[in-house]
Amino acid sequence: MTQRNPDARVSRKQRYPLLDPLRGLAAIAILLVHTATFGDALDDPVYGRLFAHLDIGVPFFFVLSAFLLYRPFVDARENGTSRTRFAAYGKRRFARIAPAYWTVLTVTAIVPGMAGAFTGNWWVYYGLLQSFPVYDATGTCAVDPFHCGVPVAWTLTIEVLFYMMLPLYVVVMAWLGRHWRASLLSRELCGAAVLSGLSVVIQSSIPTSDLHVWLFFSPIGRGWWFALGLGLAAISVHLDRRPIANSFMNGMRRMPGVPVCTGLLLYVGAAMTFLEPGPSLNYPTTTIDRYVAQYLLFGMIAALFILPAVFGADGGGVFRRTLRHRSLNWLGKVSYGVFLWHYAAMILLLDAGIRGFIPLTLFTLAITVPCAAASFYVVERPLMRRARSATAVEAPRRPPRPVESRKTPHDDIGAPTDSSRSATSTPLDGA
Repeated sequence: MTQRNPDARVSRKQRYPLLDPLRGLAAIAILLVHTATFGDALDDPVYGRLFAHLDIGVPFFFVLSAFLLYRPFVDARENGTSRTRFAAYGKRRFARIAPAYWTVLTVTAIVPGMAGAFTGNWWVYYGLLQSFPVYDATGTCAVDPFHCGVPVAWTLTIEVLFYMMLPLYVVVMAWLGRHWRASLLSRELCGAAVLSGLSVVIQSSIPTSDLHVWLFFSPIGRGWWFALGLGLAAISVHLDRRPIANSFMNGMRRMPGVPVCTGLLLYVGAAMTFLEPGPSLNYPTTTIDRYVAQYLLFGMIAALFILPAVFGADGGGVFRRTLRHRSLNWLGKVSYGVFLWHYAAMILLLDAGIRGFIPLTLFTLAITVPCAAASFYVVERPLMRRARSATAVEAPRRPPRPVESRKTPHDDIGAPTDSSRSATSTPLDGA
C-alpha cells in the first residue's frame, strides 16, 4: 500500500499563508499600470512615474512561482524523500493554467471583440506562441496589438515555458549532486548564478535574430527573476535544518520592515530618478544599460518584499498584518483571473468612451473582480481539485535524514514536502 509523506498533511497555504496575498497585490499592480497608461495618469508629474513601473508585478509572479514550485523538489532531495512524479506535476500545471486562459481568450474574442482567436492564426494565441517568430500577424493584430488576443499573455508564455523547463533543471541539479561534493546550498546557488548570468547576457541586447527572440521571451532570458526564487527555495530548505536558522528567523520575525522598506525606497528612488516614465519590462524602450539595470533592480525588489513572507512569516508587523487580511487572501485566490480578465475589461471601457485614470480603474475593477471570481469558482478550482485527486504522493524511497539540531515551533516555516500541493500555485497565478 502506498504511504503518503507525513508532511503532506500540511498544505502550502498553511506553511506560506502570506504568498497568495502578495500575488494578489502583484495582479492589482499590473492592472494599475495598464489603467494608468491608458488613463493618461503617466503624464502627472507627481505620481505618474510611480504608477508607470507597477509592471514590477511581473517579477513578483516569477520569483513566487520559482520558489513555490522548486522548493519541494529541493526539500525531497535534501531529506531523501520521494518527489512528485513529473507527469503528475505536468498535469497539475496544465489544469492550473490552460483552461482558464482558453476561457478568457474565447470569451473576450466575443466581448469586447479581441482579435486573433477566431482567425487563421488561432493556434498561435491558444498555444501561447504570440511572442515568437512562427507566424505573420494579420488584420487587427497586425496594426493594433492592444486589441489582439490576451495582450498580457507574453508573461504567461514565459511562465509556462518555466513549468516545462523545471523538471529538466531538477534532473540536472540532482545529477550535479551525485557528482559534486559541495553542499546542497552551494550547488543550488551556483545553478541559480549560472541561470542569472545567462539571462543578463540575453537581455543585454535588442533581439535581432529569431533565436534571440526565442531566448529573450524564455525563462532563460528572464532567468534572473526565476533564479531568485530558486535560490530562496534552496536557502529556506538549508535553514530549516540548521541552528543558524534560529537567529535568522528571529531577525526576520522581529524586523520585517527592513527588507520591505528597503525595497520600497529602491522602487521610489528608481522610478523618480533614472527610469523612463513608462512601463518597459517587456522590451527595451530606452537604453540597454537602463533596461538591464531595471531588470536586475526589480527582481531584487520583488525578493525583498517576499523575504518576510517566507522567513519568520508567523511574526508581526504592519506588512504581515496587512497580508493576513481576509480580503487580500481572497484576492490572492482569484489573482490569476484578475490578471487574465482585466485587460479586456479595460478595452471594453475604452471603446465605450470611459476616460481618465480613476474612473477607468474603478470600472475596470468592477468588471474584472466578478469575472475573476467566476473563473476561479467555476473553472479553476474544480479542475485543480480534480487534478490533485487524480494523483498521489509516492512513499519516501528511504528514511529522511536526521536533523542537525532541535527546531523550535517557529522554525517550521517552509514549504510542504508534498510538491503536488505547491504545484497548485503559479506566479501568475497572474502575470
